[in-house]
Amino acid sequence: MSRVVLSGYYGFDNLGDEAVLAATVDALRARRPGVEIAVLSGTPEATGRAFAVEGVPRARVGDLVRILRRSDLFLSGGGSLFQDVTSWRSPWYYLGVLALARRLGCRTAVYAQGIGPLRGRAIRSAARRTLSAVDLITLRDRESLSALASLGVDRPPVALAGDPALLLAPEWSARVLAETSQWGAGVHVGLALRAWRNDAWLDAVARAARTIVERHGVRWVCLAMQRPGDFVLAERVAAALGPGARVVRAPLNPREMLALVGRLGLVVGMRLHALMFAAVQGVPFVPLAYDLKVSAFAREMGEPFLDPDDLDVPALVEMTGAAIANAAERRAHVLAAVAPLRARAALAPNLVAAMIP
Repeated sequence: MSRVVLSGYYGFDNLGDEAVLAATVDALRARRPGVEIAVLSGTPEATGRAFAVEGVPRARVGDLVRILRRSDLFLSGGGSLFQDVTSWRSPWYYLGVLALARRLGCRTAVYAQGIGPLRGRAIRSAARRTLSAVDLITLRDRESLSALASLGVDRPPVALAGDPALLLAPEWSARVLAETSQWGAGVHVGLALRAWRNDAWLDAVARAARTIVERHGVRWVCLAMQRPGDFVLAERVAAALGPGARVVRAPLNPREMLALVGRLGLVVGMRLHALMFAAVQGVPFVPLAYDLKVSAFAREMGEPFLDPDDLDVPALVEMTGAAIANAAERRAHVLAAVAPLRARAALAPNLVAAMIP
């Protein structure tokens, strides 16, 4: 029986990364029924139960060696694993595991990843050496293609794919219905934030959100894409916005959050996959691009974006108001723009399925 090992930011209760994992597992099983899948995870038992895979402790070298020696293919990604913005340690870990897999005889592929930014000279050099030695690279956006070229990686085949989560299907569970049944009438706008630097940007977002309520009568729904951090921030923001704001309290899985986002009239957010969840269902969105991956997705979708580090409050109010006022037109634009990205997302699993013996 063939075995594939998946490496990513899995098992840390981040709905974006768990959505990538869910879609990747679905895609591999659809193309290669019966394939055995192992996932390197921060919480291997929980990952194993949730996805019916073999969960493997990601930080235990002995366990890594054991599973890699028994496997045929190693997939690094999706997500943004090779970047040193959120953590300088992160790219070293993922490059190290990728190199180990190759050394132990696995075929290796970078799977629908976002690349960069990588700023340190040493990590750029390590990335160039390691990525030049893999069998296949698939990337999720054009800016990652440019970042890869800037590293000097040109040996393995490289394909432009798309984020695996773009192919995820929604799940209308009892938890989702219980949450949305409390919303009532009117336009509900999702707000998907994450902790970032100091609080100046957060105060600006809150000012803009209150102005939007005054002008358009919307109700804010604060989303937590990673617990507990995003949930604590969501409660804080909802308190600042007043009694009309709600926090999604149920611990939803990625498919459930996707379904819930589909009930919103608009999403304003920093979290990449909250924006993707909106896009695949035609929900307009306003990106707050704290990271290259968010601005890259916005450009792919033909959407303007704002920088939370220097947030233009009137611009955020105007962009949000325009999206609310022109909902039908914006919905049509979003659905048309995301269609080719979803088609591209099917490319990565097609290519790697051919690598499984």
